[in-house]
Amino acid sequence: MNSLISGIDFQPLLILWLAIAIDASWRWPQRTHPLTLMRYLVTQMGRKVLPSSSFAPSQHYISGTLAAIVLLSPLVACLVILVSMAQYPVFFDAVIMIVLLDYGYQRQQYKKVLATVGRNKKSLARELVSSITARQCDTLTDIGIAKAAIESLWLKFLYLFCGVIFYYVVFGPIGALVYRLMLLTSWQWHYRDPKMALFAKPIKKIVSVLVLPPALLGALITLISSRPIRGLKAVKRCSAKDITSLLLATLGGIHNIKLGGPAIYANRKIRYPRVGGEHEVKFSSMVYVKRTITSAMIGVTAIATLLLIVIGM
Repeated sequence: MNSLISGIDFQPLLILWLAIAIDASWRWPQRTHPLTLMRYLVTQMGRKVLPSSSFAPSQHYISGTLAAIVLLSPLVACLVILVSMAQYPVFFDAVIMIVLLDYGYQRQQYKKVLATVGRNKKSLARELVSSITARQCDTLTDIGIAKAAIESLWLKFLYLFCGVIFYYVVFGPIGALVYRLMLLTSWQWHYRDPKMALFAKPIKKIVSVLVLPPALLGALITLISSRPIRGLKAVKRCSAKDITSLLLATLGGIHNIKLGGPAIYANRKIRYPRVGGEHEVKFSSMVYVKRTITSAMIGVTAIATLLLIVIGM
């Protein structure tokens, strides 16, 4: 037994635990967070090289692809060189993971929305929700605010928390870095913005493939740790078969609440299908969803821990 334990490489596991612990207990101020700078750079790059509407779609695709490559490749290459040359690469690996795993900000904003909705401060709740979702929130009702917050917390748990951990376990810190930067770029160049629709299409297609494994794994762990039969029935009833609708149907079925429906992006109403359960979202639904996702986070961490132990043997 001692020889077995001594043969396991615990460094990747300790890095993961450290990143998760810091994400759960400490908030890196958004103004000084490295990803805030990346959001600014990605947004500015999009504005600089975005072709006008008179250009052909192929020109938009080429510009969007090259913009992402030119912006992200040098950063990733520099970090790879820096880590490979460092005397203690484990330190840089830990810093990278602490930066990438920033799901704590989403949970913090969700708690604030929960508190403001409970005190019936609708204007403040709309403002807080707008910080964690790309949709327009200035006309949302109480139900709309709660629904938008729930959907954002759930999807970012799958794409951000599960995604970063999944690619860290499979490909290490650099793999998680590439995934997180591509996800960030896709969110900043939002395809629902009419000006960005064609420009963002290449990066969106790549990200839509990358998010599938961690999102499905996270949804499966959530189902197992909550109400699997309810969730599976809701998925089976779901009329839309795109990944977002199916994921929302899973959570909606678990809590028997309606998710999805119309949403406004860039002054355009997009009529998404309503999925999930039979009841409208209530204040108590926000509390229950938060508990469910917290349990799922523990489950994802446990699975990742087991996989890292097996890989490190």
